[in-house]
Amino acid sequence: MRSNAAEPAETTPWYRQFWPWFLIAPPAVAVVGGLATLWLALSSPNPLVVDDYSRIARAIEKRLERDQAAAALGLRAEIRIVAAAGLVQVHLYPETVQPEALELRLSHPLIEERDRVLPLTRVPDGWSAELEPPEGRWYVQLYPGDRVWRLSGELTGSRSLVLVPPAYADPP
Repeated sequence: MRSNAAEPAETTPWYRQFWPWFLIAPPAVAVVGGLATLWLALSSPNPLVVDDYSRIARAIEKRLERDQAAAALGLRAEIRIVAAAGLVQVHLYPETVQPEALELRLSHPLIEERDRVLPLTRVPDGWSAELEPPEGRWYVQLYPGDRVWRLSGELTGSRSLVLVPPAYADPP
């Protein structure tokens, strides 16, 4: 009679055991996650990253020049939104400054598609344009047709706004 102790125990193949799969799973998941992250990064680049810093610097400098030109002229504008009539009224001071054309730009802080540029029409008591009353927060810019100067401010839920040039410190 033979003893069963001398016979080798039956072993199952490695791919049918728990521990190899337990050790293979984390690196495999990491590789799949890395490839998914790489695909997301390459398929949807971030539009907020800017490459041309000198162009931005020139635009900021130009904006400062426009603000300084408005300050040199002593400009001030009062903007009033008449919701019932669907109008925006603009009064520009001093009254000696009367440009040929005047534009009002309303910029939404988050959604570019909501931005509006309104050409203003001269009326006896200032300037006016049709405007559906905006809700929420808006950036406002007022500038002439030749864009030599600009007044800017922020409209936050109210129906009136006074635009004045910002005060900049003179460079040393």
